[in-house]
Amino acid sequence: MEPQRPAEPTRLGPYRIIGTLDAGGQADDARRRIARDDRTGRTAVLMLPHETLADDPGYRVRFRSEGENSRRLTGSWAAPVIDVAGPDADLPWVAYACFPALLLPAALAAYDGPLPETTVRALGAVLAHALAGWHAGGLVHAGISPQTTLLMADGPRLTGYGLARAAALNGPGHGASPGVDGFSLPPEQRAGERPSPAGDVYALGAVLSYAATGRRDVAEGTRAALPEGLGELLAVCLAQDPGQRPRPGTMARELRAASAPGAIGRLPDALATALARQAAAYPAQAPLAAHAPAEEAAATPPPGRSRRAVVVGGLSGAVGLALGAGGVAGWRAAGEGTGSRGTSARRGIAPAPLWRYDLGSEPQQTPLLRGGRTALVWTTDSVTALHLRTGKKIWSRDKLYPMSAITLLGNGTFVSPDTSAFSVVSLATGRIKGVERRYDGVEGPAIYQFLAADKDICWFLTRKYASGGTGTEDHAVVCYDSVRRKEIWRAPLPPPYQGDGDTTALLLSTMLLLPSQVDDGEGTSSYLALDRRDGRKLWTRKFAGMKDESAKQRLVAPGDLLVSCDEHMLRGYDLAGGEERWRVATKGRVSGTPAAHGQVVYATDSRAITYAVDARSGSTRWRRRSAAPLESSWTRGETAISHSGATVFQVTDAEIEALDAADGSLRWRSALAGKGQQAAVPGQVVGVAPGIVAVLNGTILYALPVD
Repeated sequence: MEPQRPAEPTRLGPYRIIGTLDAGGQADDARRRIARDDRTGRTAVLMLPHETLADDPGYRVRFRSEGENSRRLTGSWAAPVIDVAGPDADLPWVAYACFPALLLPAALAAYDGPLPETTVRALGAVLAHALAGWHAGGLVHAGISPQTTLLMADGPRLTGYGLARAAALNGPGHGASPGVDGFSLPPEQRAGERPSPAGDVYALGAVLSYAATGRRDVAEGTRAALPEGLGELLAVCLAQDPGQRPRPGTMARELRAASAPGAIGRLPDALATALARQAAAYPAQAPLAAHAPAEEAAATPPPGRSRRAVVVGGLSGAVGLALGAGGVAGWRAAGEGTGSRGTSARRGIAPAPLWRYDLGSEPQQTPLLRGGRTALVWTTDSVTALHLRTGKKIWSRDKLYPMSAITLLGNGTFVSPDTSAFSVVSLATGRIKGVERRYDGVEGPAIYQFLAADKDICWFLTRKYASGGTGTEDHAVVCYDSVRRKEIWRAPLPPPYQGDGDTTALLLSTMLLLPSQVDDGEGTSSYLALDRRDGRKLWTRKFAGMKDESAKQRLVAPGDLLVSCDEHMLRGYDLAGGEERWRVATKGRVSGTPAAHGQVVYATDSRAITYAVDARSGSTRWRRRSAAPLESSWTRGETAISHSGATVFQVTDAEIEALDAADGSLRWRSALAGKGQQAAVPGQVVGVAPGIVAVLNGTILYALPVD
């Protein structure tokens, strides 16, 4: 590999450039360099802009944006992004955890000619399978070319997400724009159309044609040189009309089906040798500086012998190794079956979504999950129930007209409030099982907020307008049996606890807790506790240092502990006496709602640091800073935890990170695509169920497998 030109930077962020991946030192669509991370000593691959566009401000912005967006690609065959240059960097770049690796042109050079048909089929089957998953999730790669295809010991990887979008804005007659590999650019994109799934199929067909012939064109002569078994399929992939091209899933099946039994193939010896030599030429080194504390470290893999390090070590000591079933055969196996129904086996790579559902219009509240079976969604158009395992619509009603938040009951029904009544609706069928009209605000009091529900019972707040009364009897908490359609008890509310339709109540096994809504002038907050069985007042209690404004950021943790987030502090209070048990200072403002599982409380602050705090002692078990910090100190860093309690979800401006609940280490990161104004945000975790986490991005709802 030839040395770097002096004019090119030798250091980018924490990376020192030590070599080049580009065959012959040139690249048609971007530059790829081998670099060493001074923080960890590990070797990585850096992608830099095409040198003719590096000084174009618009291209630089788009290049960096697509680098951030490339985190959305999930699954084993997307090159894992470990770093992206900041907006103020002199030269934008993207760092991938892919080493040792050969660009496809370098692989052909190492093999001294076109690759064997079995290798090409395995490569195509894997990448077509990956495309099928990404397209199902609403993602278009728009950057597939020989230079963006890496061959590694355990399978191929695709880099260069969005290069076609970065190189040129939408418009007529782009032609062969600098920064875009014109060989694999679909004809419709050359004419100015936007990237599409069919364009990805064309680009992959061009890449496979190149791998099988060594020719960088798709002319008739090149197609004639294709192996007989590949020629017909690739000809359809390269059709001028996008509508005639096959879907990626069909392409993957045909590539697998046409292979003779037993002829799965293996990574050719020449490629294994080249990978081993590369690993030996650029070994990992001890980091130049001491490691940062765990809570300050970016989301780079922890020190130690990772799975990739084991592979690299094995290669560097075995030049000429034939990987056999562990090489290309492994690619083929990964491309078979659904491939998206399990969690990822590789740390850092998010699992592919189980399903994606476009709600069609703006959701009016966070989707509600019932057990592991149903997701209930209320939009401006309708109320819809989805099967949680498949994403299939169970039913949809456009005539329920909820006027405030829907409440799930624990008996397979939900409450849909109207202006003068509320309906109890079957979650299984969408049929109304009963309508309660006594709380109409005319003959009786009016409901102004549902508080909580458990099994057949729900609790809500009422206000009485008649007689112009001003006493405490005008506001009440009502406990209601939805099956017997009967009021169980009613308790008057004193003024500090009457709320304004935005009360955050806490439901415990024996009591209902209502926060004060009025500042007492002492900087304290108080709670009213009512007995769940009969509405009897149990106590009112002040909690010193707990501000009224943080009611939405409180929860009850095991051990009768009330946890509150106030500015730069997490506090744990004893419910029985009101005393503060512990406090944990945070580096940023905690404005999201914390989560608890077992004896641990989790919260994320505005610096994108997640804390795991022992609820009994207040000691910090671990804390971890995200590699994607929040944009401002007022941005909310949301936290959620999986149903099993094994995974903590940290949501930032750029991505959703899944952390191991035991030690805070990164499991995977993802940024699922929305549309319109939400297209560039990562989404938010809206619910968990056994084995599933639900993520909403704008009007797009995803279900991901977890744990």
